[in-house]
Amino acid sequence: MTEQIITITGLEFTTEGRPIAHGVIIREGVSSLEETIKAGGAQMGTLHPMSGCPAGRVEAKFAGQGATAVFFGERFLLAAEEEWKSDWLSSLRRLVAAL
Repeated sequence: MTEQIITITGLEFTTEGRPIAHGVIIREGVSSLEETIKAGGAQMGTLHPMSGCPAGRVEAKFAGQGATAVFFGERFLLAAEEEWKSDWLSSLRRLVAAL
């Protein structure tokens, strides 16, 4: 039997202190979401938008550092700001290829 570690991370997206969406990332591995984002990675998750939730790209803060969130339908993509400035499309391609 192979041991597999799955991490479920729940996120709350807020603007001006008001919740606008809830998200969930389910991922395989032992590294934390914070470590992945700080290393320049990106993560995709399921989004449960609330009234007033924006669509498209928005600036975000995650673990005290600048990040970018992209909301599209019932999904979101969260990445470190530096990654988006260099080439955000390559992160999305890597995620799609890994699926």
